[in-house]
Amino acid sequence: MILSDADILARLADGDLAIEPLDDIDQQVQPASVDLRLGERFLEFQRTNIPCIHPTKADEVGQYVTETRVPAGEEFILHPGDFVLGTTKERVEIPDDLVAHVEGRSSLGRLAIVVHASLPYDETVFLWTPDEGFGFYEIGDIVENERPARAVAFDPKTLRVSTHHVTDYIINPIKRIYRVTLESGREVLVTKDHNLFTLDANGGVTRIASENAEGSHVMVPGTLPRSPTEESALDLLSLFEGDDEIIVYASDGMGDVAWTDDVASPSRRHYDSRDAAPLSCISSATAPKKADVAFKQSDYRLPRDLELTPEFGWVLGFYIAEGSARRKQVQFGNKDEALLDRVEEWFEGYDASIYRRKGDTGVERLTVCSALWSKIIRELAGSGSEKDIPDRAWNWPDEVLRELHEGLLDGDGSRRESRDTLYTSNGSLASGAMYLAARLGLHSSTYSRERETYIPMSDVTTSGIEHAVDTATDPHKRGQYVPVPSELLRTLRNEAGLTMREAADAMGYSSKSSISNVENGEYETVKRDTLRRFREAYAATDANTRRLDQILREDVRFEEVVNVEETDRVEPTYDLEVQPNGRTIENFLGGKGGVFLSNTAGLCDPGYQGQITLELSNLGTAPVALSPGMRVSQLTFTELRSPAARPYGAERGSKYQDQDGPQASRIGDDPEFVGETGETDPGSENDATTADSSEGG
Repeated sequence: MILSDADILARLADGDLAIEPLDDIDQQVQPASVDLRLGERFLEFQRTNIPCIHPTKADEVGQYVTETRVPAGEEFILHPGDFVLGTTKERVEIPDDLVAHVEGRSSLGRLAIVVHASLPYDETVFLWTPDEGFGFYEIGDIVENERPARAVAFDPKTLRVSTHHVTDYIINPIKRIYRVTLESGREVLVTKDHNLFTLDANGGVTRIASENAEGSHVMVPGTLPRSPTEESALDLLSLFEGDDEIIVYASDGMGDVAWTDDVASPSRRHYDSRDAAPLSCISSATAPKKADVAFKQSDYRLPRDLELTPEFGWVLGFYIAEGSARRKQVQFGNKDEALLDRVEEWFEGYDASIYRRKGDTGVERLTVCSALWSKIIRELAGSGSEKDIPDRAWNWPDEVLRELHEGLLDGDGSRRESRDTLYTSNGSLASGAMYLAARLGLHSSTYSRERETYIPMSDVTTSGIEHAVDTATDPHKRGQYVPVPSELLRTLRNEAGLTMREAADAMGYSSKSSISNVENGEYETVKRDTLRRFREAYAATDANTRRLDQILREDVRFEEVVNVEETDRVEPTYDLEVQPNGRTIENFLGGKGGVFLSNTAGLCDPGYQGQITLELSNLGTAPVALSPGMRVSQLTFTELRSPAARPYGAERGSKYQDQDGPQASRIGDDPEFVGETGETDPGSENDATTADSSEGG
């Protein structure tokens, strides 16, 4: 529950919540938040001669951070592109049953001074949940219901893509929604100041606000992890849980049967005599593992568990692209008899009734005459124009998904030497096909156009939007460019002990300008093949190329943002925190086709005491004058279901407790960087990371 002004004032009066000094309650206490004012002290990041910042080396902080104090009545000028750490004038004390969220004031946001941002309710995110496994979920549903989940995210230190626990659920104020479009056709709806990810000159991960991202190359997935709960068989009882059209047969006994009122006594005796019961009367969790299922009033049965074979994946993909389903039949149509032979052979393996007929147009139709198979197919992949990759398919083995992809292409695709293309009128399927490509390690892109389409099976012509999804293992351009880590490459050349001329010779370049142009930032991006030549030349001298190895591994790829446009939507927004065990992950995957998004809401943990450090960025084109004492941020409060068992503070070794003034990152104190001797792990020097954005880090 978010506290209202009445709740906040009552808490302040009771003394368990403290905000001091709160000089003007009428002005600072808003309907559901408290305005906090800007303090006098700022930490500025200076240009430095050190080759890169090592987050784990506390003694370097003084080389790149300086403190500035601005007396009351004077101004601090924040120039375009500048980033500084400020602080609130107020000191806060958060009780153990509240969590506080820090947001920038919208009035400053209109001047392009950014603190935090988020996503609209219906934007999809790709998560794993204990109940349903991998799938697409609306972020608003996940946040409002606080559903336990794991996000697909990359580790900024290693660039590995895996799953990480969602650690908090955040509802933010009403904001304008923007659409960000990438060169590949990927799209995401976010607030304009929501952060995407790119690389800095040192090869480290850095954030870039979506408003300022046009022309930049940002991170997208090059791969997706396999499910922690991978399925080897399709459990039909789980698929149809509670469905009264499905009858379950078990010769060894049914287990517990909870007969419903609509099953009359004669029907119960009939079911008992056949060792059967409607699925609506039993639970998949307690039903026998060795059971058969049938559609009501039919003798055709299938085993409870259908093996998830590659051939099953291909048939399902072929149906999604080319098939149709009615209540008691599934139909496939194609001019290629060999493809229909393949479909027929698979269904014959389950003794299904098959009927084939060739039409005047040369299109042959294959019909599977089975209400049960129709129900299975429709439950998994839908019907009509809404056919799609099943959410549960993301929990299937790669070899099944690989054939599902092949079935899609065989059904409604084209194959070329350099790429394959899937065509569909379903935008959701186009997006899912891009996620599928990432899961299989393929590059993908999509585009759409208005087109008339002839449907042979129905002998009709329709018009509408056609989406095309290209996939390839080695595309000529898209996905092959990487933001230039110019400083990292210069550092490695110096470590290798090579001049530019010697480096050019080692890489087979005719001129040292090929090296100097890259090191001096003449290019914003380079091809992976170019970066690989640098890596091989420097690795041959035993230089530490680990960061280049991580970038070249392609767990993440980079694509150019081609458009950022305002929509007409103004609404509440939502965010997820992904920071397992205090580690800096702070990203999750969402949007059409898949884009890595930043969780950027500032957080004050239960038990936190002290001033709040503010991350202030000027994303505009003109300098902005900041005055100590001006209202700069808002603090909202969410009541926890129960007080935190281990609140922020000394017991946890919390490193920002009782801070006075802005504090630079102390990530080097995190457990993963400290060995048994208490010293920073020297092996982490070249690992890049992002700064901790919360007071709970």
